[in-house]
Amino acid sequence: MIYKVLIVDDEPLVQIGLKSILSQGISQVEVTGTASNGEDALDQIGRLQPDIVIADIRMPLMSGLELLKESRRKYGAVPVFIMLTAYEEFEMARQALSGQAVDYLVKIELTKELLNRSLEKAIVRLDEVRPKKEREDNGTSTLEDLQQKFMVRLLNGQLQNREGLINQAKELNLDFHYDRYVAAYGKIDGGNTSGNAFVLYTSCLNMTREIVRRYLPCHVVSNDLQHFTLIFLFEASRAMADMMTLIQEAVDNTRDMVDRYFNVSLYFGIGVAVTDPMDIPDAFKEAVAAQEHADDNSPVRLFSHIVGANRRSGKDRLIASIQDYINENLGGKLQLNEVAEVFGLSPAYLSVIFKKNTEIGFSEYVYTQKIEKAKEMLLSGDMKIYEVADALGFESAFYFSKVFKKVDGKSPREYIQSKEGQGD
Repeated sequence: MIYKVLIVDDEPLVQIGLKSILSQGISQVEVTGTASNGEDALDQIGRLQPDIVIADIRMPLMSGLELLKESRRKYGAVPVFIMLTAYEEFEMARQALSGQAVDYLVKIELTKELLNRSLEKAIVRLDEVRPKKEREDNGTSTLEDLQQKFMVRLLNGQLQNREGLINQAKELNLDFHYDRYVAAYGKIDGGNTSGNAFVLYTSCLNMTREIVRRYLPCHVVSNDLQHFTLIFLFEASRAMADMMTLIQEAVDNTRDMVDRYFNVSLYFGIGVAVTDPMDIPDAFKEAVAAQEHADDNSPVRLFSHIVGANRRSGKDRLIASIQDYINENLGGKLQLNEVAEVFGLSPAYLSVIFKKNTEIGFSEYVYTQKIEKAKEMLLSGDMKIYEVADALGFESAFYFSKVFKKVDGKSPREYIQSKEGQGD
């Protein structure tokens, strides 16, 4: 059995280091995703359904301890947690263990052997908390189970090859030979946190499936006990405006029926149509971003209405504004969540459109710009390395040097020496 791991740390180099160690460690685990803060991680736990979370105790927006608490409240005993700490955080580590974390690891002492030992503890804990039938169910999943797992992987961009996607889908009786795909992301809000939550969710999802398929072919995906995704499929021969109207009718009818039968509110976000199944992950993230704007006054939100009718030029202007903001604030931390808040966007949506429009990740762009600025400052001769690091918002000169070398291939000191040599 393969155990899925989610890595949560606000330092990109720590994420990279953990991935590297995990790739050489226990063959039973695979990294299913990464997050840079607790809030993003909580959302990813719902969507990716990891078995194990490796999380830093101290993070922006939501700490590792808060993430552990919220995950247990919302999702139960799985995933299990391994916490990362610094020397001075032993009291917080003790709190993590009392909150039923499996283990804690001191970052500076982290080795392959210690991490593997913690993972083995995590697997033992998983075997204790999961039903026996689930532990024994290795290779005997029903077709519907396999279809759901495939769709979750697709939504989260884990299928990198179009031919492989089509072939796997065909084996699972899933049709992706349509011309248009529209994602709708639904949230169930019934205020029910009792033991009947699973029954209520299943009933709502079954009714949703029955209703929407009367309108259009549709794949229905369960994300977690509060969210689900609908992937509507249709041909290019059908007018786009008519299809979007039909989709809105489908979700409106679903909302009315679910409310009538179960006294539960549904809120939907609807993404923009895509023509290639490989673009479905982007459509899904757009739907998630739109759903975050849904409320009682507007329970169904269209992504195209949020970003404006002139989508492409609007995005170009938005990305340019974000880049200008980054370049003007290189002395700050420039975390994804902070910049997203400045522009009134969700972190998930900002991450998607930035990568799609610049072909470089948000964090990578920030660090690249910081290092370019650092080069100018270092060559001015007026500042020491630690002063440049501090001026550009790095937590330490050591961390600054690691990032510098990753971006430029040389350490700051080697860079200065190379430039001095050219001047001789």
